[in-house]
Amino acid sequence: MYKLLIADDEAFERKTMRFILKKSFANLEIIEDAKTGDEAVQLSRKCKPHIIIMDIKMPEKNGLEAQKSIIKFLPNIKTIILTAYDNFSFAQSAIKLGVVDYILKPVKPDELKESLNKAIYLLKNEDANLNSFSDSSNDRDSIHEALKFINKNFSENITLESVSEHVHLTSHYFSRYFKNSTGVNFIEYLTKLRIKEAKRLLVSTSKSISRISLDIGYVDSAYFSKVFMKYEGVSPHKYRLNEKRHPLDLEMP
Repeated sequence: MYKLLIADDEAFERKTMRFILKKSFANLEIIEDAKTGDEAVQLSRKCKPHIIIMDIKMPEKNGLEAQKSIIKFLPNIKTIILTAYDNFSFAQSAIKLGVVDYILKPVKPDELKESLNKAIYLLKNEDANLNSFSDSSNDRDSIHEALKFINKNFSENITLESVSEHVHLTSHYFSRYFKNSTGVNFIEYLTKLRIKEAKRLLVSTSKSISRISLDIGYVDSAYFSKVFMKYEGVSPHKYRLNEKRHPLDLEMP
């Protein structure tokens, strides 16, 4: 079962697409709709859909801007863009952002179903490839080596691409295999590792917040504080004040 998100600011369009898809695809779970580009990003982060049908023209972020944000945390998302524009430069921009297809509005049922079949075909192929190499001892060794590399270098500017290159796997398959093996995606694993070390440094040292931010791999201390707040519910400064006199109870990500 694949999860699908519809992002369109027009209620009638969303209802029409839901009707077509529910009638034609038993293997799709259509999650709640997004009415703006920002909502598309937020719901994608929350629900982690496999496929997005996204209108190009929406309030706040447009479809391509939303896609640019989404692929940072869902690099393998299959996005179908709805657009009134039929031009080569748009198609180029969409392809660069990993869009698998785009449909001209108003949407025709046959074209919508054709695009969905294309996205599902790509997902099934990826799943098959993932299953075929996930049984390989070499690839299991690769994931162990990747974890060792991340745990050792999390304070550096490491990325999904640099780690996958280190273990000689493509970033596309490494991303899916990493999630399959660890239960979390690369960014979440790296972030939890950094936050764990930040908590240790906040309690056991007198280093400034800015210094700790740099020590765990964040150049921007304001961004570090924002991430810390998201995971811990308090700012780094407040965490230090609250926890400095208590023993640490930290877990690995």
